[in-house]
Amino acid sequence: MRSVLRVVGVVIVVVLAVAAAVVVKSCGASPLTVRVSPQASYQDRLKAAHSLLAHSPLIDGHNDLPWNLRQLLHNKLESFNLSRDLTNEDPWRTLSSSHTDLPRLRKGQVAAQFWSVRVPCEAQYLNTVQVLLEQVDVVKRMVAASAGNTALARSSTEVVALFERGVVSSLVGVEGGHGLAGSMGVVRSLYDLGVRYITLTHDCHTPWAESAESNGIAPNTAGLTPYGKEMILELNRVGVMIDLSHTSAATSRGVLATSRAPVIFSHAAARVLCHNARNIPDDVLSALADNGGLVMISFSPDLLTCGRPATITDVLAHINHVRTMAGVDYVGIGAGYDGINSTPKELPDVTCYPRLFAELLRDATWSLQDLKKLAGLNLLRVMARVEQVRDELSGERPSEEIIPIHDIDSRWPCRYRFSSLPPPSQT
Repeated sequence: MRSVLRVVGVVIVVVLAVAAAVVVKSCGASPLTVRVSPQASYQDRLKAAHSLLAHSPLIDGHNDLPWNLRQLLHNKLESFNLSRDLTNEDPWRTLSSSHTDLPRLRKGQVAAQFWSVRVPCEAQYLNTVQVLLEQVDVVKRMVAASAGNTALARSSTEVVALFERGVVSSLVGVEGGHGLAGSMGVVRSLYDLGVRYITLTHDCHTPWAESAESNGIAPNTAGLTPYGKEMILELNRVGVMIDLSHTSAATSRGVLATSRAPVIFSHAAARVLCHNARNIPDDVLSALADNGGLVMISFSPDLLTCGRPATITDVLAHINHVRTMAGVDYVGIGAGYDGINSTPKELPDVTCYPRLFAELLRDATWSLQDLKKLAGLNLLRVMARVEQVRDELSGERPSEEIIPIHDIDSRWPCRYRFSSLPPPSQT
């Protein structure tokens, strides 16, 4: 296996496209030049929040709408269009976990949305790759049906370019490394299809990484196996962001010690405020700053308040705790809409992001630049650095490592086994 190299210190990449996003003119709004007073009325703060988000992109790290499309419509989109207001359409208007459509994304001033494509853990060791590819396909078809309103983005510069044009970026993130079937070739193919982050585990372990949750057979070692470390390095080489949401603390620590590029938590929260195994302990938050990565705060009450009714104040508490432990450069938003059945009281759907920023404007310790970082500049920085690492590693050969047979043999009986014998002679 390749030797593991760790980037020492935080590498801050100055990307012209990211800088342009700070001053881009959109929506016909006048430039925001003065921070509104923390004592200003809610309406004035809300107006200031709208202006801020008109000039600097808001990027949400996680939305589960594609899974709802599979569960409710079996991925048949003839009766579905993301550009329509779904609040008046069946089955969406009565579904407690339906929070998203393009009209609402625009009202919430979302510049870019990561769509989660996932596979049930029950499919692991079965037809997991097929189901995963079908979910990537449904996202691409959903986006194509709303051309002009949203477009698939594959890079940080494309996100900025679409924001300047007033088009919502759609990005693809795979939720759950079990969807890779332990294959480096699948990783590379997913990148070619437009996938830009992979969550290493979901609510089950993989043969090479340990989940925070206990469903399924435990991996061979706590945290990452040696093959798991090889997988991290290949993700770095290919240019896919590594998402540590749902992973155990041991896996997170192993990845932080291995990855050459910044990592993200696309939808997570602080463990000290809610002792959920999926939440991030303080030592990992601190190490994340050394890695240059990012925590995108979930709006799930399960993670914010351990299942109790949540409010916008709880979201702010987790954002501020990550800012305290890691720094303002390492926090973002990954609400998890369409994958949660209840939401914080004041944040019922994707229209409500300006409310969150209006509340943050009450706090004088948040500068306008800090708020822009939280909204999306931090994520663009991470994306740009991952892309830069990819380019730096472009001379390295693709990994040809194969997951060790002892890691999977007893768990994956229904698969083709390649023979090591020479092919028969041709006559």
